[in-house]
Amino acid sequence: MVRKMMTTVLSAVMLLSVLAACTGKGAEPNAEESQTTKPADAKTEETASTNNPDEITADLTWFGLASPKDFEDRYGQYIKKKFPNIKITYINQTDDRKLEQVIASGTQIDMYLSSAGELREDYIPANMALDLGPLIKSHNIPVDTIEPAYLGPVTIDQKTYLLPVSDNKFVMYYNKSIFDKFGVPYPKDGMTWDEAIDLSKKITRNEDGKQYMGLWLSPKHYLRVAQNSAGFVDPETNKATVDNDQWKFIFDNIFYKLSRDPGVQQRALEKFYSHEDFMKDSVIAMYVYTSGWMNSDDSLPPDWDIASVPEFKEYPGLNTQTYATYIGISATSKQQDAAAEILKYLTSEEHQTTMSKRGFITPLLTQSVRDAAFTDYPFAKTKNIQALYHGKPAPSRTMTQYDELVIEDAFQTDAIPKIVRNQLDVNTALRQAQENSDKLIQEQIAKQ
Repeated sequence: MVRKMMTTVLSAVMLLSVLAACTGKGAEPNAEESQTTKPADAKTEETASTNNPDEITADLTWFGLASPKDFEDRYGQYIKKKFPNIKITYINQTDDRKLEQVIASGTQIDMYLSSAGELREDYIPANMALDLGPLIKSHNIPVDTIEPAYLGPVTIDQKTYLLPVSDNKFVMYYNKSIFDKFGVPYPKDGMTWDEAIDLSKKITRNEDGKQYMGLWLSPKHYLRVAQNSAGFVDPETNKATVDNDQWKFIFDNIFYKLSRDPGVQQRALEKFYSHEDFMKDSVIAMYVYTSGWMNSDDSLPPDWDIASVPEFKEYPGLNTQTYATYIGISATSKQQDAAAEILKYLTSEEHQTTMSKRGFITPLLTQSVRDAAFTDYPFAKTKNIQALYHGKPAPSRTMTQYDELVIEDAFQTDAIPKIVRNQLDVNTALRQAQENSDKLIQEQIAKQ
């Protein structure tokens, strides 16, 4: 959501001590910042006109939601190695240190981690979003190697503001032990939703006081990437686009059909379904979620595997929309050329291969990079890794800065639980969600 910019002197003063490291004056980074090291005699001016990474000297400040540890693990250590004369100061967003506060303090942000949604919610309203087109051209960044579906969500009026560095692909996890317990065949890549739901019905039952559910998903995560690309808000009118045939299709064919069993409805009344029901309690046999779980497979059921997300027969061959992490360059940065060289490296086949091996899903089309997925993990030889790239990504929905109000409040918190608990029919739930969403949007607009 767009937040009001804090411009008071008090806000700036409170942040000066926290952000002192960003000035490059020698302050030590605190626990919430991460810095690389540059030689003491290195120049601070940008020298990115050369193609030799060793000769590029710059002092860049990053901002993002990732923790300092995660930033260093995924980006910082590799930038330091590739560009030894570039100094990186990373500021992570917290509840007490948000983008508007950092800007109000006078801190210059050069690069930032973002999602397609955050671009619209935060960086465009803050006038930080830079059209990368000229830099892509002048630095010969090969965007033709990127799957086009990743560029759609961050291209507005033919201007591309972000480039993708990794994705959280959606897959259908399944617990082999539950299937074996009930003698049910495992799911396969390319199943339709109807086929997956029919398979789930063979699992769903109450046995020995334990309510099993064949298939479930994380509602708010799936809603963001639904395969029919349904949008949430009309960007022209700021009215919700909820009570329509597109969302009725999703609610009828997923949430309604998955919850017709009385035992499922009763369990949802007592305790609504969550990640833990698949990961720890082993009462859900199949669960649609992002590939992020695979990066810490010890938290998954011991005998897990994956299949592709079921597809709709009405949308054959379409997987979910992309769910990527992006990097942008600030429109106010005075070191945009150095930043562009870093962005070029982070999206290169060289770096993407390294990260693909580590389980960060590449946005590149390059088959060799895709084939490297999770190869640093012992399980890669025994799991159905190719499910990650089954089908084509669905086109991106129309995004607005108010989408999360619909997703989190009107759908996730209200409409979906009531449908699953058999408290509302789909038509009524969508009508109420439309009314709730419009009210929430207007309340948010009034606060701006």
